[in-house]
Amino acid sequence: MLATLLLSAAVNTAPIPFDATQLAGSWAESVNTGSVCEEARHFSRMQLSDDRQRLAIFNDRTWKSTLGTTNRFAAVVLAETERSLTIRYDNETRRDPSGKLVEWQLIIVAPGVYRWREADWAEGKVNGVVGIRCSP
Repeated sequence: MLATLLLSAAVNTAPIPFDATQLAGSWAESVNTGSVCEEARHFSRMQLSDDRQRLAIFNDRTWKSTLGTTNRFAAVVLAETERSLTIRYDNETRRDPSGKLVEWQLIIVAPGVYRWREADWAEGKVNGVVGIRCSP
């Protein structure tokens, strides 16, 4: 009886939504052991829309990437957990091995630290980029 009640409670419990305050502040990314928050770095800010359907990333200078040359990136939020957002960038053209447009997961691995991974990668695999919050 107790097991049935616990299972019922677990099934009826909504997942904990992503806490948008985890994105607050100015962020820098690094792929090496250099100082992450020094002034010469590129900094960005992230904002989740009020309806939780969009993520905007604002950069302090123009970046060149496979998505174009811009100082702002936008994405649709496809899924969320307590510590992650699964997104697809606007104007995405890259494809995963199954031919589907690439989806990315932004995962908060510790307070003030995030990692990126393609959503179709093996569980636990992340890319080499580490994001660090440099200011609140």
